Amino acid sequence: MKNKLLPVLLVITLALVLGTCESVSGIIAEPSLSFDSVSVTGLNFSGADMLAKISVKNDNPFPIPFPEIDWNLFIRDSSFLSGTVKNNNKIAANSSTIVELPFAVSYEGLYKTAAALLDADEAPYRVDLGARFPLPVLSGKTFTTSHSGLIPMIKMPALSFSGVRFNSLSASRVEFILTWLVDNKNAFALNLDKLDYAFAVNNTSWASGSAPGRLSIPARRTTQVPITVNINSLSMVQEIAAMAAGGKTVNYTCAGEAILSPQGLEQFAALKLPFNYSGSTGLKR
Repeated sequence: MKNKLLPVLLVITLALVLGTCESVSGIIAEPSLSFDSVSVTGLNFSGADMLAKISVKNDNPFPIPFPEIDWNLFIRDSSFLSGTVKNNNKIAANSSTIVELPFAVSYEGLYKTAAALLDADEAPYRVDLGARFPLPVLSGKTFTTSHSGLIPMIKMPALSFSGVRFNSLSASRVEFILTWLVDNKNAFALNLDKLDYAFAVNNTSWASGSAPGRLSIPARRTTQVPITVNINSLSMVQEIAAMAAGGKTVNYTCAGEAILSPQGLEQFAALKLPFNYSGSTGLKR
């Protein structure tokens, strides 16, 4: 252990004796700080998970301590997140080391920082780093670097129930259409992976089921999702026919859950949207 520390001690001692920056530059090679990468590791409708990999290089023939690194995340030049990276390990001689800096960005926080991002598809960001090495020869010196990029802005789709429309009413069958609306404000298409529903009229269950297969919801568009329902139960058909003949308005509820996911974004967590709509309608085509 003493043999490993001896070169460092000799360098520090010599630097202190010489006492000038010019002398230090000839004794110790200054370490370097850079970004290896910054990437999006996860997305959901609440925000983005990010990972910065920071590279610290040591060109000296002896190990040096890992620096204390202050970081600051800016959104449109406004400070958004900050912190400090610490590591008790040493950087080996003539080598570099990578340290990971994970951070999470909430869309709610982004909107509060910059209201203009409400309609944006991406948010510009910059990460600034400042590293200080615990070496007397580098005392007071801060090594800096920056990285800029874009954070995808994912907008929550809106789901609504357009209502019920009776398509046909005969002595043996009732056919009606339930319609949902999916408003996709994103620059990419969504998949409606699943839509489960239960439909009741005047507190009596009329139908339940799922949308047939996966549906594509185009970008920047409101898409209708109609489901055709048939009732063949003679008693129910007769009851519905009597309601229609009397010109009655009925109360309905439609409850269930829709599952949506962005197309082409495999790392994106699917969104579950439970719903419970109610209203009234006349039994007419």
